Amino acid sequence: MHYTSIENIHKVIDPLFLDELKKEYAAICEMKQFRPRRRKLGAFQDKLASLAFFDPACGSGNFLTETYLSLRKLENDLMRRMVAKDETEGEAIVAEIKVHIGQFYGIEINDFAVSVAKTALWIAESQMMNATESITGATDDFLPLKTNAAIVEGNALRVDWKSVAPPEKISYVMGNPPLSISA
Repeated sequence: MHYTSIENIHKVIDPLFLDELKKEYAAICEMKQFRPRRRKLGAFQDKLASLAFFDPACGSGNFLTETYLSLRKLENDLMRRMVAKDETEGEAIVAEIKVHIGQFYGIEINDFAVSVAKTALWIAESQMMNATESITGATDDFLPLKTNAAIVEGNALRVDWKSVAPPEKISYVMGNPPLSISA
């Protein structure tokens, strides 16, 4: 297990994918017409939910957890805009959470670190669900745990990565440099 600071994680994930996602989101938010903007927001949310991330030496899961938090914060802001009522175009809609921890895959050799990584993602999921509750007003029972992060115990040099994260699903491979590439 090696701790990587949030600041250093963002030095990897921001230029790898987050900056581009934020730029795309900002362009959608600048759209003036309500219905086309809402439609684009929905499509962008689907895009966020379609991305998958793999850290082949994930340690305690800091890269995966910070990526999840960053995507969910973006999704929460998006949902806030989607549920907003527009005076000229009609009523607000109900938005649902689409980004989930099942989009995150990792391999770690240390069994304790695997447990920490899974727990960190569950805690992050709980925190973000609480934040979303204030937007949608809907409550979701977090317990018992229904989601599962695909963090596998094993040696990343020996485990067939395809058995953990099917290559056709993975959008980004990331971790401590130099393990950060676009798929």
